[in-house]
Amino acid sequence: MPDDHHPLMPRRNPEDIDLAAIKADLEFLIERGERFRREQALKPVYTMIGSAAIVIAWIELFWRHCL
Repeated sequence: MPDDHHPLMPRRNPEDIDLAAIKADLEFLIERGERFRREQALKPVYTMIGSAAIVIAWIELFWRHCL
């Protein structure tokens, strides 16, 4: 009985694979992932500072104009 398993993609010739290009692509993706993580890490801090500034400004306006 023959093997009916067909791979989704045919195997590539090892001499045709450009390992330098693959390495460059992986390094680029890793660098982008690290940068994204750094940018996302500070968003809660910016939100807290912005919220505190709005609250302080509201208290100042209320204090100066309503009391």
